[in-house]
Amino acid sequence: MMLKYALPFVAVVASASAIANDYQLISSLEWDHIRYSGSSTNVRALEGTYFLDRKTVLGPLDQFEYINKTSNVQAGYARFDGTNLWAVGGEYFADNNLIVSAGHARSSGMHANTLGLGYLISDDFVVRAEATRPRSGSTSYLFSAGYNVQLEGNDYIGFTASTDDDFDYHSISSKYFSALGNDRFITVGAEFERLEGMKNNWEAEVGYYFTRMTSVAVSYDRSKSYGFKAKHFFNHNWALAAGYGSNRDLSGLNVWHLGVTGQF
Repeated sequence: MMLKYALPFVAVVASASAIANDYQLISSLEWDHIRYSGSSTNVRALEGTYFLDRKTVLGPLDQFEYINKTSNVQAGYARFDGTNLWAVGGEYFADNNLIVSAGHARSSGMHANTLGLGYLISDDFVVRAEATRPRSGSTSYLFSAGYNVQLEGNDYIGFTASTDDDFDYHSISSKYFSALGNDRFITVGAEFERLEGMKNNWEAEVGYYFTRMTSVAVSYDRSKSYGFKAKHFFNHNWALAAGYGSNRDLSGLNVWHLGVTGQF
């Protein structure tokens, strides 16, 4: 949850009409209303990604391969507490399996540039290195590796591990996707983060698909924050999501979520 609003993106170009199971533009408009102890704030975000080739779903209309291998451009905007955040970025996958990425994020009095290099060792194994330089301060580096274990059919379990150049920060995440039969699916995701001098953090989420177009999800993290979310595609292009979150130790905290997704 702590990374929920970091660098949101929105695609800047649209593609032709969508094929039932293939998409090239995925974008969303989201709104969160946060209320705590009588005060409240709103978070609005517009985000999306445009892929240079079409992406095929794994069954549910919002589930794709664990390791992306398609070049893309990204852009986005978010506003919260009177602050505007803009971001643009993209990835290019070359024929020799080299990956080049770049990004720029800007807010009032702040901006940062990110450059990255990666390599697809195989379709199921990718390594990356990223350097981020803020307007003021030193450049930070992040190294990561992702691995996908392909199971029966489209089922998989994926792992990603990350660390910085000082080894002060470590994270490992995993996601499991499986078809249950009769157009039902399940996803299980978990992440663990460790930052030197701070408490370790973990979070987990379980999603269940009643059909390819309708799902629910529950999440929980170390700080005792929890959330519920439901999502439904009315057709192959448009979906509506709604959710609620709070914290077991902060009974006065209420977070309502509403989102609209378009896929073309």
